[in-house]
Amino acid sequence: MKERSLANGKGALLLVVSCFLVACGGEGEGPSATTADAAQEVPGQLTYRRFCFSCHASGAAGAPRVGQASAWEGRVAQGTDVMLRHTIDGMPGMPPRGMCRQCSDDELRDAIVYMVERSQPN
Repeated sequence: MKERSLANGKGALLLVVSCFLVACGGEGEGPSATTADAAQEVPGQLTYRRFCFSCHASGAAGAPRVGQASAWEGRVAQGTDVMLRHTIDGMPGMPPRGMCRQCSDDELRDAIVYMVERSQPN
């Protein structure tokens, strides 16, 4: 009897944890985005959400914040190719490829363009 009670407790805990995890994943947000959601996003958006957001939304480690035009001015002036090279090679405060080792160069370029477009004054 004690063994059955313990098994039921584990099952209940597993159910609670599973429900919590499902509730945490917002529809179409971050790594939980489905293929259909990804198809609706603009190029670079999913890569930004999965890998770039943690630093470029907050400015962590000196990263230029998305939406802050002044932080991007000097970088934009250098051109997309230079920004891509810096992303691939890494910079002080940013590891090579922005921690996205599986991202292609084109995916990284798309993420850069995505961030720059959202950082330009209207």
